[in-house]
Amino acid sequence: MLSGAAFMVLALLSLAGVGWPLLAERRRQQTDIDRRLGLATAVVAQRRAALLVPDAVAPLLAQAQLEVTARALKGFAAGLALTALVALLAAGPVAALAVVVGVPLGLLGWVRRRAQRRVEALIEALPYYIDAVRQMQAVGNSLAQALERALGDAPAIVQSAIAPVARRLELGASVADAMQVLAERLRVPEISMLAAVIRTNMRYGGSISAVLLNLSNILRERIRIKRELKAAISEAKISGRVLIVMPLVAMAALVAMNPSYVDFFLNDPRGHQLAIVATGLQGLGMLAMRRVMRLAF
Repeated sequence: MLSGAAFMVLALLSLAGVGWPLLAERRRQQTDIDRRLGLATAVVAQRRAALLVPDAVAPLLAQAQLEVTARALKGFAAGLALTALVALLAAGPVAALAVVVGVPLGLLGWVRRRAQRRVEALIEALPYYIDAVRQMQAVGNSLAQALERALGDAPAIVQSAIAPVARRLELGASVADAMQVLAERLRVPEISMLAAVIRTNMRYGGSISAVLLNLSNILRERIRIKRELKAAISEAKISGRVLIVMPLVAMAALVAMNPSYVDFFLNDPRGHQLAIVATGLQGLGMLAMRRVMRLAF
């Protein structure tokens, strides 16, 4: 059964490698048609990205600031298929299936960590960018001009995140629409707050400078509270990790002092069942501890 599943996965990868050039050629033809109709390059690139990236993964890639191109995806699929084939010939179907499942999961974990780091850096730098926008407005710039000109002295993480807004403003989009598109693309609460503030001010009027000042203070307060929460739960995290490791250390110590202790779990059917139950309970305990210690603010 496992061998059949492994060969089925390899067959699907081979079909994907054959069909992908056809899809890429169709996308290139659609891009040529768009260019002939006079569409902007940024709009064409956005449309191509929407075709390549599913909606469930798009926010994560946007937060990580990674762009998936047809060439990169085709190269990854070919490399994965080749690696799985080598693992199948060298170590059997189990190793091939492990490669097919493990490599994408490892890549997904790396993308998640990168996205988390970049979002945290963006949140840290966002209040300073908002202050720069207020200062630009104080010397007579419009909100659109202030958003663009404040990027010159902004940190690199803010420049890369807000750059799509500046491009849309150059193409004639309104400030509210440009910020709303960015908020929907990144799905970061702080960016959504900034977009909501601008959209509300554009609709109902008022002093945008005062509103931006209040938003900057709110974001700084959120950052301060988040740091305090991290400091407060650091002790709980260490205690949880100790509790997770203690059963494993105790088991290793018992085996070192009495190697025959594990014979019951290896040779007796009742030991097999108890070992599975113990491993499952240990795994559930680890997941529960991680869930309790997870900071969500």
